[in-house]
Amino acid sequence: MAESVNRPYKEDQSTVSETPRGSFRDPDAERPVPVRRIMYRRPPSERGVDYTTFKAAFASAVEELKQEIREQHEQTRAQIQTVRRDVLDAIKASPAEYVKLACEFVALFLVFSLAVRFILKIELVNTVFALFLLTALAVYWAMARWKQESDERNHRKSRT
Repeated sequence: MAESVNRPYKEDQSTVSETPRGSFRDPDAERPVPVRRIMYRRPPSERGVDYTTFKAAFASAVEELKQEIREQHEQTRAQIQTVRRDVLDAIKASPAEYVKLACEFVALFLVFSLAVRFILKIELVNTVFALFLLTALAVYWAMARWKQESDERNHRKSRT
């Protein structure tokens, strides 16, 4: 009885041992297929491409990418410089505008951190502090806006 239970296992084991190491058995194939042939690609020289031609093509592609990256970098730097100048000019023209921008930025961050706190249960900023700071920023923003409108009214009165 013990032989009948182990017999199918021994038969399966003999089929596995017939397969050479480093290959697998394809049921439709007549002989085992080596694993290396499937897993690795042939080098360019075996595919009919000369290695020096391949290397030159690859080097030219890399140079094109480098040139494109340099151009993109210069373009981005120019855009950043333009925006930076615009922001600095706005700040110099009106300090109230700077206070408004700062209040809006910090308020945006605090609202984001509160959203993360209530949605994901991750506390980036203490909730009580964030609510207090939002209130203080609203007051500062209102004062800056009031100052800006007051300056504009005074400027219009002085022109007329």
